[in-house]
Amino acid sequence: MKLKVNPNRMELLRLRRRLALAERGHKLLKDKLEELMRQMLEASRRLAELHERVDREFEIITRATALFRIGHSSSELQEILPEGELELEAKKSRLLNLTVPDFELISFDPGHYDLVQTESELDVAVKHFRQVLTELLEFCSLWKKLELLAHEIEVTRRRVNALEYILIPSLKETIRSISARLEEIERSYQVQLMRVKEIVRHH
Repeated sequence: MKLKVNPNRMELLRLRRRLALAERGHKLLKDKLEELMRQMLEASRRLAELHERVDREFEIITRATALFRIGHSSSELQEILPEGELELEAKKSRLLNLTVPDFELISFDPGHYDLVQTESELDVAVKHFRQVLTELLEFCSLWKKLELLAHEIEVTRRRVNALEYILIPSLKETIRSISARLEEIERSYQVQLMRVKEIVRHH
C-alpha cells in the first residue's frame, strides 16, 4: 500500500532514510524476539524441573500435616503451634527491557513447638518445607518471569510483523512510485529541452 506523500526529491530522500531506519529496527526486533524465545524456553525447562520437585515435596508435607491435624482440634492446634517467622526479600533483575522479580529467603523460623506434645509428622512437614522453600521461591520468580516474557514476545512479534508486512513494503512501494514519477518528469524535461534546442537551431 502506497503512502500518501508528495512525489518530490526531498520526500524521496526522507522515505529512503525512513526505510533504512525501519529495516534496522526490524533486524534489532527480530534479534530481540529470538533472545526472548531462548530465555522463555530456558525458563520453561527450569520451571518444569522445579514443578516436579515442589509437587513431590508438597505431597509429603500435605500428608504429614493431615496426619498431624487428625489428632488435634483447631483450638488445640492454636495452643500447640506458635507463630513462626518467614522473612523474604524481593529483588529486581533486568532481562532486556523487562524488570523481573527475584525472591530471596532471608530467614525461616517455624516457631519453637513442644516436641513432647506434638507428633513426628509435624517434624517431617517442617523439615520438608524448609528444604523446598528456596525452590518454591525460585518457582514463583520463574512463573512471573514467564508471564512477562510471554507478554513481551507477543508485543515484539506484533511489531516485527507490522514492520515486515506493512511498513517496509509500503515504503518500498512508495519509493518505487516516486522514483518512477521523477524519472518520468526528467524524461519530459529532456524532451522539452531537445525541442527548445531544435527551435533555437532553426532560427
